[in-house]
Amino acid sequence: MHAARLISLASLFAALSACGGGGDSGDTPPPPPPAPPIGTAGIFDVDYGQFTGVYTMLDDGRFYGMHFVSGGSVLAGHPHGPLSANNSTGSREHIAWANFIDDLHQTGRQEQAGVFGRTFHPSTLDVSITGSMGSFSATATRQKTWASDDAHTLYNDPIPLASLAGNYSGIVRTAGIATPQQSLTGFTVGADGNWSITAAGCHFEGTLAQYRSTGVYEAEATPSGDGCRFTGPLAGVLMPMSYVNGMPRLGLQLDTADNTQTAVFLLNKQ
Repeated sequence: MHAARLISLASLFAALSACGGGGDSGDTPPPPPPAPPIGTAGIFDVDYGQFTGVYTMLDDGRFYGMHFVSGGSVLAGHPHGPLSANNSTGSREHIAWANFIDDLHQTGRQEQAGVFGRTFHPSTLDVSITGSMGSFSATATRQKTWASDDAHTLYNDPIPLASLAGNYSGIVRTAGIATPQQSLTGFTVGADGNWSITAAGCHFEGTLAQYRSTGVYEAEATPSGDGCRFTGPLAGVLMPMSYVNGMPRLGLQLDTADNTQTAVFLLNKQ
């Protein structure tokens, strides 16, 4: 009898296990995905303490950045430039740097002595920047992803242009044309890569082209219109900043060839 009872109990537990009964209920959330590797190119969040940044490092050495203050709510600057293979935090190089908030009327001016360096390690990216406000250093430990706790990186897992196409609102900050920050609506991105907006006293007609197989798009534009203060074409990158529930947030960073004029758009899809 005793043996038969044990066999019966064992059969019961086996049946419960097969049906999901007993033990783990299956409600335990899955572990978060592992942090994407640093690599030697990508889109990164950096935190200098006094301000934060979102940096794009292309594998051909080009660097594009956006700086934020007030907890990330105020676009404060745009450092950018080509970096050589020898560039590092110990061997920094001159960069262009549009500063949007440190002039008296906050209409934007170009930093005259900006230098920048970056060093890629197996699991970290170290950055160092110096300008009129002082010298700052920061470290990133992962690439920026589509959303928090996401394994899709904005650089290595491209968001299709068809998903980026649509209407956007946001702001534009400029340097070199004596114009303060402006809000905007009606920024349009087409599935063919053409985009347009009327802002900062100009009408912009531009194009986008995917940079290699990454999530970054190379951008060009020709501003026009009566009273437009831009003196020539602009070029740069369109960088995704997040992609949550199918809604992208974008940073469009454009400069003239001589780096005297800048336009940076922060855009949210409508």
